[in-house]
Amino acid sequence: MICYDTVGRNSPIWSCASCFSIFHLPCIRKWARSPTSSDLSAPASRNAFEGNWRCPGCQAVQLISADELHYYCFCGQIEEPSLDYYITPHSCGGPCRKLLDRGKNGRCKHHCTMQCHPGPCPPCMALAPPQSCPCGKNTFILKCSEQDKGASTCFQPCGRALYCGRHVCNQLCHEGACNPCEVVVSAKCFCGRQQEGMLCGQLDPPGEMDWSMGVFSCELDCGRVLPCGQHHCLEKCHPGSCGECMLSPSVICTCPCGKKTVAELLGPGVSRRNCTDPVPTCLEACGKLLPCQKHLCQKLCHTGPCPPCEIPVEQKCRCGASARTVACYIAVHKGNNEDKLEDSDKVLFLCDRKCGKKKNCGRHRCSERCCSGANEEVQVEQSDSENSHLCTLPCGKRLRCKQHDCHALCHAGHCPPCLETTFTELSCACGQTAIPPPVPCGTPLPSCQYPCSVPQVCGHEVTHLCHFGDCPPCTVPVAKECVGNHVVLRGVPCGSRDIKCNKLCGKTRQCGLHACARTCHVGPCDVEAETVGQKQISCNQPCGAPRRDCPHTCSAICHPASACPEIPCKVTVSINCICGRLTAEVPCDSGGPGNHGLSESATMALSRLAVPLQPLEGRQRERVPLGRRKLACDEECAKLEKKRLLADAFSATAPGEVGLGLEGGIVGSEMLMEIARRDPQWVASIEDRFKYLLLGPKNGPGASLRLHVFCALAIERREAIHLMGERWGLTVTGFGREPRRFVVAHVTTKSKLPARSLFSKGPVLPSAGQARQPPFDPLVDMDPGLVVALLDLPRDADVSTLVLRFGGECELVWLNDRNALAIFSDAARAATALRRVDHSSVYRGAAGMPPPRGSSVLRGGLHATSMAGAKPPLLSKGMQDSNWVEDAWSDEQRSLKQEMGAWQRNALPITTKNPWATLGQVNHQSEGSSSSSKLPLPASSSEAPSIKNRASGAGVVGSKQASISSSATILQSQTLDGSDDDWEKALEEGGL
Repeated sequence: MICYDTVGRNSPIWSCASCFSIFHLPCIRKWARSPTSSDLSAPASRNAFEGNWRCPGCQAVQLISADELHYYCFCGQIEEPSLDYYITPHSCGGPCRKLLDRGKNGRCKHHCTMQCHPGPCPPCMALAPPQSCPCGKNTFILKCSEQDKGASTCFQPCGRALYCGRHVCNQLCHEGACNPCEVVVSAKCFCGRQQEGMLCGQLDPPGEMDWSMGVFSCELDCGRVLPCGQHHCLEKCHPGSCGECMLSPSVICTCPCGKKTVAELLGPGVSRRNCTDPVPTCLEACGKLLPCQKHLCQKLCHTGPCPPCEIPVEQKCRCGASARTVACYIAVHKGNNEDKLEDSDKVLFLCDRKCGKKKNCGRHRCSERCCSGANEEVQVEQSDSENSHLCTLPCGKRLRCKQHDCHALCHAGHCPPCLETTFTELSCACGQTAIPPPVPCGTPLPSCQYPCSVPQVCGHEVTHLCHFGDCPPCTVPVAKECVGNHVVLRGVPCGSRDIKCNKLCGKTRQCGLHACARTCHVGPCDVEAETVGQKQISCNQPCGAPRRDCPHTCSAICHPASACPEIPCKVTVSINCICGRLTAEVPCDSGGPGNHGLSESATMALSRLAVPLQPLEGRQRERVPLGRRKLACDEECAKLEKKRLLADAFSATAPGEVGLGLEGGIVGSEMLMEIARRDPQWVASIEDRFKYLLLGPKNGPGASLRLHVFCALAIERREAIHLMGERWGLTVTGFGREPRRFVVAHVTTKSKLPARSLFSKGPVLPSAGQARQPPFDPLVDMDPGLVVALLDLPRDADVSTLVLRFGGECELVWLNDRNALAIFSDAARAATALRRVDHSSVYRGAAGMPPPRGSSVLRGGLHATSMAGAKPPLLSKGMQDSNWVEDAWSDEQRSLKQEMGAWQRNALPITTKNPWATLGQVNHQSEGSSSSSKLPLPASSSEAPSIKNRASGAGVVGSKQASISSSATILQSQTLDGSDDDWEKALEEGGL
């Protein structure tokens, strides 16, 4: 419909005269003007495209324009009827007066007498004039509305004469014409040789007949003797007399060809007297049209039928591809008309060519020999029933219902829909939703919106809807152990099977020597194999046992029942000259039977070397593996060595060396070389931190994973740290987003010391345990107060407290499945997380602890004396963070501050928003350091003058800054005393 609003009492309406549907007048006008309502097949009386629109209820065409629609009462007599609450809404209250007869016969002339009403008028109840029954024997009186139904019958025999005119109708009184006469009469044919029973209604003409003369033809030769008495009638069985003999002298007046008369041929005075006299012939050609309907008879005038046509013609085969020359009577025209053949000599000409054309289905091809369907001329004349390319194979395709096959002939296109229907309701699995019968075949199962009624095997609540078949796996997230029993994975769907982690399997193989090197997998590590006695079976992995003659491992396939084969080592190693400038890749070649001479692979590698090997002397002449030999230095090496000696003598840098070098003497990355030239102090500080990670102490919390977090750096410096980490074998990973992206470096089992430092004149790397911890540098190291360490987490550890409470304030960095870091942007929140989160610990990187805010320690503590007169960057940053102006520091106070000890600097009140100093003091107390245990904290009276002097010297600190400082002091004292463990609560009590 076009409107869903309720029709009110005072709303103008329009009622359809066909379906009596009621619509709002504005809505129906809008509908009449819309293009979708027009019906161009029924032109209107005024405008063929404006006044023809369809009723939305019955689709009846309305031949009236939208502008001519007005508000009338239901009977149409009053325009815009007034509102009256005592009568039907939209009714004028007067008589309806609509014509009751709405049929086509126009018999009823009465009008509706009801009050103006909606809907159709009731049937007319007036009595109609008397009507007789169909047979006319009785008379009936009916209501006016029942006249269209016809008069009632009298249920007596009809008695009207039938069409045959020989019998009457024996049916009961009925309407319409009587049925044909079905009386069976005995009739004979015209020739009198056959007699059979026939229906009277089938015999013509109607009326009385002379049954002795016959009433039908038997289609046989008549055979009656003609009036001549010598011949018989050759026509088919026919009514009436047979006629005159065809050979009678009165009938035949010419010769058989018709060119000359009989009188001319017999001469004067001679004539034929009866039908038995011969018919004279002339000496001219016959000239009659032969049965081929193309040629004339060429023989002399003769009696009887003409002989077959002997004229040679070209006969085409049925498909039209081949042709031959034969007599005309043998040729069969129109190809496939075999009924015209009269003797065995007249046969169809068929070639041996197969058709091969596709049939009407488009799937199969015609395999008939000399097919008439290949001849386009013959194919045009054939009907669909005679089409030789009509595929007669059954279709057999599966219908869309997926249950029945198509029984029609093979066809092109889609199969028709399945016509099978079931009379049982189609319900869902739980039975709460069903489709009532009849249900056409192929109807999809009803979609049920109720939950599945089958309980889960695991015991969890059902989360899927009603369905057929097996239930899907449970999707409730749970913690499950991997198939290799390595780790417990959280958030795994309950129904998941064969959970795999990314760790190596590690189970012992069938050899009993090696661990499975595959990633966590299902099933046994080894394929089942037959054992020979009690011997161990190879696992087909590399042996890996250390070789006796070199530091490499055995590369042969696992051989548990035998010793490692004595063959030369084929591992490629790098050899160089004495100065290290020349390098080459050669096989190790250690070991082997007899341990004398070079192996074949070593000999080939030796032949490809660009420079010779250094000669052996004395006892070295014995067999030395190729991997332990040295290359002979060339002239360029001698020149470089000479330059180096001169540079060492004059304490200068040799040309081209640029003060840097790797194992080969030259830095591999141009970017790293450029950074080392611009800022060698920064590169040295990175190398010091890597040195401390490898050589520093390995005891304390988190000792199983030694790591360091660098501060947010530019992309080129992060790449430099990655390149330097590769030299040291450290794992360097980047985290975060620009511009706060930082890197984390940690030690692995492959970490090792490089052969030399990046700086050619740098000191030799110390042995393990002798490296000193570098000082904290804010331009290199991440502030430890922003990092919370989660190291060596147990399998059942839960970090939900960190995620739920501090999820939006920190970035959780997972280094592996047991170690993580939480990087905060606010040190106060980091201190709270350190106390609140389980398994959390203080982060200790490769650099020392940062100095307290306001200390005089410069960057890294490396240039405190060399930068006289310059403002320390860390001091400036601390002054800026704590809202102190530069003029507030006098020279005496600055010198006094530099002379203060570490314990006195730690005792200063917190004046910044970063309470890391408080956290550092708490950590020192918990660790029992000597400075915090032996030296007492200064009294509050000694601190007050210092605070007072700073506040008075500033002169620009407002009341709000003073309240922050006082609150921070309260927070420090409460934290040190242990009276309050939550800095948020302390700030609230401090009135901040």
